[in-house]
Amino acid sequence: MKYGQIFTYTLELDSKEKYIKQFVDPFAETISKAKGLISKVWMANFDTQFASFYLWETKEDMDAFMTTPEIKIVANLPFLKDLKIVAIPVVDEASRITRGI
Repeated sequence: MKYGQIFTYTLELDSKEKYIKQFVDPFAETISKAKGLISKVWMANFDTQFASFYLWETKEDMDAFMTTPEIKIVANLPFLKDLKIVAIPVVDEASRITRGI
């Protein structure tokens, strides 16, 4: 069964350039190689709203990723605040209709 994760957070970075340099560049390549990751979408208005959506092949893949050193590093970044993570099973039948999977 596929799983989705929604991360919401605030970042104390004052430009898109800093977001890319300090938050995306150090982690995106490693995240892209995570076992079972179908996709990750990065979302930001660069003011108050930041989020990420992950789609995983299985709950086990998602859980394994959550124990990686990279996640611990990200969770402890001094400019990342108010991190909330929700993990929910994907409804495959409905998601196929809307091109979600």
